Amino acid sequence: MSDTTTPSPAEPQPAKPAPAEAAKPALAKSAAAKPVAPKKAADDPAAVARRARRGTVIAGAFTLPMVTLGVILLAVPLAVWYLSTVIRTLVVVVANIVSGSGAAKDANTTLGEIDPAALGGVTLGFAIVGAVFVVAGVLVSFFVLRAHRVNRPGYVTGFGLAVGLVIASLLTATVGALTGLIFGSARTVGEVLGNAALSIALTTLGSVAVTIATGVVVWLWMGRIFATAAEPAASASRAADRSVSGLKPPV
Repeated sequence: MSDTTTPSPAEPQPAKPAPAEAAKPALAKSAAAKPVAPKKAADDPAAVARRARRGTVIAGAFTLPMVTLGVILLAVPLAVWYLSTVIRTLVVVVANIVSGSGAAKDANTTLGEIDPAALGGVTLGFAIVGAVFVVAGVLVSFFVLRAHRVNRPGYVTGFGLAVGLVIASLLTATVGALTGLIFGSARTVGEVLGNAALSIALTTLGSVAVTIATGVVVWLWMGRIFATAAEPAASASRAADRSVSGLKPPV
């Protein structure tokens, strides 16, 4: 016999969501649960300016004293040569005018004992150390300024050295003249020697302090000058970027 019973139709089952679709709500919930901290802008103008100022101060405080010391050491061979030639001639001429030929002959004999060739090794050593200080000072300034994103670090270093050496020389000479006034109160040889030691110490400390302060001020000055000179180019570059991206440049 044929089976007259009709099979019941299969009940439709709900479709299972795909794994990716099922994971989306969970990801959305976790993202909503963890608030994202606002990121600080990398090119914040105030932060960039503070960083550049800090780098400029560091570069000026180290570079100008190093280069000044290097220039002084480089001048030692020249001073020895001057002592045996130009200064010797001047001393002999003055001695001849003031005290006669006898004193001039004694001065000529005394200064003639200074042989620049005998001091060649010493003066060469001073010259090498001085050149190392000069090159090291220039490199320190350049790389410190570049690391702190100062505009045109080469220009700041070059012009800073040119201006700073002149100003530091004038201020150092003034400090030396002021400390030299200590000798006016000396009455005996002991007092003269004591005042000489004190004057040399004060002159050295004052010269170092003046040179560091001059380096900081001059480097800040040069950094401000070249930062101001670079602003029009940066504004033009930003305006060009806005026009390319379809944004209207600010009026």
